[in-house]
Amino acid sequence: MEDQLVTIATFSFAPQMGLVRSKLESEGIECFVKDELVSQTYIYNAVGGIKLQVKASDAQRATAIVEEMGVFDAPDPKPSRMIVFDRVTRRLPLLGSLDLGLRFFAFLVLLAVIFVLVYILLIL
Repeated sequence: MEDQLVTIATFSFAPQMGLVRSKLESEGIECFVKDELVSQTYIYNAVGGIKLQVKASDAQRATAIVEEMGVFDAPDPKPSRMIVFDRVTRRLPLLGSLDLGLRFFAFLVLLAVIFVLVYILLIL
């Protein structure tokens, strides 16, 4: 029976995946890439990014090499919108102490109230 494939890392960008793949192959670990072509479209994050896979028997060694490379230690160059929202709103007096999900909901309610008040003022 053949080894099953195990996803050891996922990437948003093909060049980063290629670097890790090259390192693993230079160490004698056969690599397989899943969803590489999807990364050239706008929906690549919908499928979870580019998946680098190895045989299950090589997974532990490959994972150790990837961790040693420190590929995932670099900060994300463009933080997500929720991270930016968290950074900005956690300093607000009343909203800052709330859980992020509750803070987001409260912020939306506050925007809705402001929108309704402006709408009412414009009509009157």
